[in-house]
Amino acid sequence: MKKLIWVIVTAIVLLASIFDGGQSEVFAATEIKFCNITALSGPAAPWGIPSVRGIRLGAEAVNENGGFKVEGQAYKWKIIDYDHKYTPAEAVKAANRAIYSDGVRYMSIMGGSSTLACIPLMKENKILSLNVAGGGKSVTNPDNPLVFRYIPSVHAVYASIYPYLMKNEGIKTSACINPDNTTGQSGYAASQMMAAASNVRIIVNEYFERGSKDFTAMLTRVLAKKPDMIDTCYTDPTSSALICKQARELGYEGVILLTWGPDPEQILKIAGPHAEKAYMALGPLEPKTPNQRQIYERFVAKWGAGEWGRNVWFQYDLIPCLTQAIVETQSFDPHILAMHLETMTWEGVLGKAYFGGAKLFGIRRQYMVPLSLYQFQKGKPIYLQDLPIQPGILDD
Repeated sequence: MKKLIWVIVTAIVLLASIFDGGQSEVFAATEIKFCNITALSGPAAPWGIPSVRGIRLGAEAVNENGGFKVEGQAYKWKIIDYDHKYTPAEAVKAANRAIYSDGVRYMSIMGGSSTLACIPLMKENKILSLNVAGGGKSVTNPDNPLVFRYIPSVHAVYASIYPYLMKNEGIKTSACINPDNTTGQSGYAASQMMAAASNVRIIVNEYFERGSKDFTAMLTRVLAKKPDMIDTCYTDPTSSALICKQARELGYEGVILLTWGPDPEQILKIAGPHAEKAYMALGPLEPKTPNQRQIYERFVAKWGAGEWGRNVWFQYDLIPCLTQAIVETQSFDPHILAMHLETMTWEGVLGKAYFGGAKLFGIRRQYMVPLSLYQFQKGKPIYLQDLPIQPGILDD
């Protein structure tokens, strides 16, 4: 009799779970964890915060669409964020927590130096990473098959923008300024390579310590060489704005290229009128397509228009991209996913996207997507033209 009652009760519970909107644990989707290790504070926060929010919006879009299925089982994403303050030591601490405490198998790390510091740990634990990072060949190479770079290539930016600046500004010489770390060194290597291909000479190369506020001495040395252009390369947004401001205050009238991930509002807030005629290449400042408009409106509803950052465009597709790879392979295995990602294309928020870079890095691990060129004019960033990815530069 007791056994019969237990069977009846069990049947009732199961039937209830069918009619409760799918909220019962019996039918709940399994969570797959993804960890962002990024700068949520400090000078690189204008990169990190929009990136995290972009990834979260992309994950929400997947989850709200019912998640995804592998071999009939439903899954959804759980996003975990850690602030590494843009320092390698903090990044390693966060990666340890993510792997050993949170059980993460997939992550994104911001910064070439931070990514490089975490690679031994990620290799040991077979972690698939899609990183918001530079670092050149030290990060991206055949020995690191699970390490992807999920930001546009600075090589592609240079290859597209140098011809424009040569034609429209007459530049022949450049001064390259970078942070004194692995990311900065890779930035200088990239600018050397692309400048040589475009017949532009780099006549000055300077490095600075992260967190510097006064660039006067360095810029005095730079200006003494009279370069046609000052290129801030892999400099963080805050430092780029300070370099722009202080170079103009010292009387520099040449071209300033704010190469990597500038935040237009922050540039204007810090540099003010000294930002005039500075160039930058990034995603669209205003939504151009219905999909971009929807993403922008979702962002504003959650965080407000004043919090909008253009890195959202690049990071929004990260989780949908990874989801597509998982669904198409029906696998969670990092090595299987990496092999699929290197041949996969997807329609991203900015257009067709794919991983390339085999010609430079010996492996297809570099995120490729078109960028837009802007120039500050009369206190506003003005759109000039799109910069298509030049064929033959990163891949044959």
